[in-house]
Amino acid sequence: MSEGPIVTTGNRSDAHTESGGDKRGRRRYGTVMPATVILPDYGRIPCVVRDLSATGAKINLSRRHMLPDRIWIVIPQMDVTRRAKLVWRNGEFAGIAFDRQLDETNTR
Repeated sequence: MSEGPIVTTGNRSDAHTESGGDKRGRRRYGTVMPATVILPDYGRIPCVVRDLSATGAKINLSRRHMLPDRIWIVIPQMDVTRRAKLVWRNGEFAGIAFDRQLDETNTR
């Protein structure tokens, strides 16, 4: 699998609990990888994966697109397709949790 541009980042506040800890418990990496969200009706929405961990991702997409609770995400650069749950949405960003965790070698 080819790896895209991945940059290690520190934790950001959108994933912190009130006590300051990261809710995921997994290291995440800043990225700029094009991806596609596949909707239940097979509609496609282009997006960019901005943060990636073994258990989920932060994606960047147009505000005009509504996301259902369940989606598929395709990240061609990593040869990854995962079913995911929408965890949060804030403007042009959304956090998703993968149904099946990525192999740690995919996130480095």
